[in-house]
Amino acid sequence: MATMDKSFQAGVVLVMSIWKDDEANMLWLDSNYPLDRPSSQPGVARGTCSASPGTHYPAEIEYPNSSVTFSNIRFGNIGSTYEGGSTSAIPDPSSPPTSDTVPQYGQCGGQDYTGPTTCAAPSKCELVNQWYSRCL
Repeated sequence: MATMDKSFQAGVVLVMSIWKDDEANMLWLDSNYPLDRPSSQPGVARGTCSASPGTHYPAEIEYPNSSVTFSNIRFGNIGSTYEGGSTSAIPDPSSPPTSDTVPQYGQCGGQDYTGPTTCAAPSKCELVNQWYSRCL
């Protein structure tokens, strides 16, 4: 969890890949693709995964009624998926808080969290997961 915490503090971008690729078996994402070109050619080597094609069919056979639901996902040009925001810098998470009020985007809760829980106006403390809530 410490590694995830550092990652979240640095900022992350959500990347979602749904494996239903009958043509390239997802090799375009993290392996060599196209397979008929040498990996030394620019753009062919895209990751360190094996170039042997995998397939989603065994999972479809073993779990024929499986499903997934993604909700409240937004996409668009950078800065276009929300209103408002802040032009102020995000505080250094290694610095101790100077007050009992958490600034926007700061941590305000979570399991084993012992810091302040009151968000600076107009932010509200919103649950991200059981380990992390932040002021939004």
